[in-house]
Amino acid sequence: MKVAPLFHAPQRLLVGDAPLIGVLDLPSSASNQERPPIRLFFPAATTVAPKPCRVKQARYFVNNRVSYVLQGFAHIALARHTTKLYRFLIRPLMWLVSLFFPVRFLKIPDTALVPTKKDVSSPVEYSPLNSSNEIKSQSLIMFSHGLTGTGEENALFCTALAKRGYVVACIHHRDGSSSRVPMPDGTCKFYEHLPNGDDYSPNHRLEQVSYRAKEFLYATKWLLGEERGGDDYDHPILQQIRPKLDKKKVIASGFSYGSTTCSLAATVEPKRFQCAVFLDGWFHVDYSSKGYVYNFPPEAFGEDWPNGANNGNVKSHMIENKDGLTIPSIFINSAQFAGYKQLYAATKTLAKNINAHNKHDTTIPESTLHVIPDTKHQNFCDVGFWLPKVLLRRLGKLLALGDADVLEASERILNLSLKFLKQF
Repeated sequence: MKVAPLFHAPQRLLVGDAPLIGVLDLPSSASNQERPPIRLFFPAATTVAPKPCRVKQARYFVNNRVSYVLQGFAHIALARHTTKLYRFLIRPLMWLVSLFFPVRFLKIPDTALVPTKKDVSSPVEYSPLNSSNEIKSQSLIMFSHGLTGTGEENALFCTALAKRGYVVACIHHRDGSSSRVPMPDGTCKFYEHLPNGDDYSPNHRLEQVSYRAKEFLYATKWLLGEERGGDDYDHPILQQIRPKLDKKKVIASGFSYGSTTCSLAATVEPKRFQCAVFLDGWFHVDYSSKGYVYNFPPEAFGEDWPNGANNGNVKSHMIENKDGLTIPSIFINSAQFAGYKQLYAATKTLAKNINAHNKHDTTIPESTLHVIPDTKHQNFCDVGFWLPKVLLRRLGKLLALGDADVLEASERILNLSLKFLKQF
């Protein structure tokens, strides 16, 4: 008798020609404080060496830091990390829960963890699918995580893209939008809650996404070798990858707030990116109770900041370009986000604006918008693969998972992304 698996198995997503996917975690560096933490996914093969190293699979969380991340979300949902309640009750409780949390025991299939220290031998080496000696032939995908995220919740999407031959860099932002992030000085930054009541200002999100976009652009340039610095700049894996990266084949991608981030980055430097993949993007802010309703980020729509922002100056301090976002893009939405009328209208406007800008150039692919039926926001993350199926059936609504099959929804999101990327 065949026994049904306890968890959704992600192997169906990881189809491609790369023998293995190398995973290299690059933490914050005191010697280069401008670079955010990066998790790098790349096509790899086992190292040919007299004494090959044992291949160790990567886990969903960097250094398997389940407790670290749970404590960050507890700071958001339960009590601030500065309170006695958090320090003496919630933090130890989260540590205890993490010992039995299912994702602690799961590994990402077909991956090989690369030692962070560059003087430690790696079990794998970079192995591009294009086996020719042609220089500058490798595509690079830059990925930005969502609000409260860390990037680790999108590990399967990044792994699946790398399995098809892409190098994928997932950034962990340090602007206060992540649940918790390590800082260069060894401390950590927790999620920054929005001011309440009369203290609310639209500056908070506008300046936050500007900071994220600057990190996104700096990390891109650092990986391409245009910006130098940091103890890990000369990591052997990066020395193998950098000469192959094609500056004309850089792709911007992100989930939710990450879509906002990379749309702004691509608006600031449109020639930097070939195209964009937006997963359930957050493109509209509605704080009508405070008198603020605007497309987000305004720069991507060719619009000014709302009145009351930027000390009364409605001009963005990042860009003067009034064309807005112009690079070809695919917008893949959940049914949940498509149900928010103003948000969905803003997303359609963004796609329409791009097509209108590029309508006279028949070589540029059309920007398209898709909605995955019966999905919610977290169907675009890995949470559906972290818990047993029986728990997902009971906790799906609480976790913002829709009625769609977890694996089938992820497959459709991935396939739409890949079909779009094949045009470039």
